[in-house]
Order: sequence, then C-alpha cells, then structure tokens
Amino acid sequence: MNAPTLSVVIPAFDEEEIIGECLARLVAQRVHITEVVVVDNNSTDRTREIVAEYAARWSAIRLLTESEQGLVHARNRGLDSATGELLARIDADTLVPPHWAGHIVDFFAADADHDWAAACGRGQAYDLPYGDTVGALRQRWRARKADRVKAVPVLYGSNMILRASTWARVRDRVTMRRDIFEDVDTGLCVTETGGRNAFLPTITVGVAPRRMATGTASFARYMACLPRTLVLHRRYGLALAAATVYLPAIITLHAARLALLRLHNPGNGQFTPTEVWHKPSDRVAP
Repeated sequence: MNAPTLSVVIPAFDEEEIIGECLARLVAQRVHITEVVVVDNNSTDRTREIVAEYAARWSAIRLLTESEQGLVHARNRGLDSATGELLARIDADTLVPPHWAGHIVDFFAADADHDWAAACGRGQAYDLPYGDTVGALRQRWRARKADRVKAVPVLYGSNMILRASTWARVRDRVTMRRDIFEDVDTGLCVTETGGRNAFLPTITVGVAPRRMATGTASFARYMACLPRTLVLHRRYGLALAAATVYLPAIITLHAARLALLRLHNPGNGQFTPTEVWHKPSDRVAP
C-alpha cells in the first residue's frame, strides 16, 4: 500500500505554555508526518518564538500568520496551505501519543476505495488533580474493541483528519461564524456532501482541561454552541434534545466538577477548602 502524505495543522493563540510539547511529540513521529503547519492567530506571548525554534530544527514545520481573529479563520488558513493528502487538525494543547500519525496513515492507506472521507479520535483530559477516571474506564472498555471502526456524524476538533479532497468539497460549505462548534459543523458538512466520518479508537490524544476550569455561566454559553450548530444544519430534533436534555445534564456535571477543581491547590497537590474562593481565568475563545 502506498502511504498517503500527512499534514498536521495547528491553529494557535497564546499557547506558549504547551505548544513546545505539542510540537515535540509530532517531531518524534516525523517518519509519518510530511509537514506541520502552525497558524499563529495574533498571539501576544512567546508562541511564535517557540514555534520558530522548532522550525529551525525541523524544516517541515511552517509558521503562518492569520490576522483575522478566530479559530475558523486560522483553521482555514492552515488547511488551505497544507500540501498533504491527509489533513489532520489538532489544537495547540493537544498531546498526541506515540504511533498516532502511524495509525492515521495506515488506516487511510488501507482505505483504497475511499470509503471514509474523514476521521477522528477522542480526547482524554490530562493534568486533572483527581485523574480522568471516566476517561480511563472508557479506554479500558474500548481496548477490548480497539480494532472496531464506526461511522460518526460529527468530528472532534482536537483530533480530526480530513482527506484533502474532502476539505476541497466542504471548504465553501463550512460556516465562518464564531458562535457555533466548528468541528461539529465540519463533520456535518462532510456527511451532507455524501462522505463518511470514521471514529478511530486507536488515536486517543491528551487534551488540556482548561475548558473544565471555566465558570459555570461561561461554560453554559460555550455549550450553547451545540444546539445552535444543529439548528444551522436544520437538525431541529437533535437541537431540541441537546438544549433540553444534554445541556442541563452536562452543565450540572460541570458545576460539580468545577467545585472539585477549585478545591485543589496546585502548589501542594492537596485539596483545600479555602481554594474554592480562588477563581481562575476563564478560557478565552481564540
């Protein structure tokens, strides 16, 4: 089988704390990665300098600039500029595991008939003070059926792959609105143009829990993007179910999780009641 070329696109906005480790993990898999395209979206910290340092060591890393603020603009700039037959899109705080790129290339190389237009894997939060118990249980369960690929209606933005031909087909269909879930929108555009999205249980990545630490009101506003995205695609029944069933449940879970997170003192690694009054900064939408 001829292995398809793989480009990895990373939109970045003020990611100096984690972009280096993100790139280091990709560099370690350069045998399967043709290029890494980092799109800086008006960062005010050392993001550009750190990316430049890695690019000096590996010429396959390219640093682009997108002045129009917003994830969708940075995403499009990167995907439009990428040269691979496969276009992976991850976040700057995504930490890929060993063999991530190899699994992706092997999967699409075996798909000679192009039955799959796109694919994604899940994300498992790292650096949680209590550990990602739910994620660990899911991993154990999915390990039993690790070779089972299934079709899913949407994609996961921190860990998604499009064929270049798929991106060309949906490029003018994806919305540029910033008040929707761009990954859900992209996945629905794929299925609405006759493509299929594969879920690959073998490519789980680590994701930062920053969204989990945001205030409940901010989190609720963020999650409201889901029914809004479904309405955009005229999935009215799903939008209603999301708004009346899923959102209340996930926001309640978030509130409980947030209380536990705020009890944690990262300085000594202990849970301290007085820490509940410490309010970290909300995650800023890029």
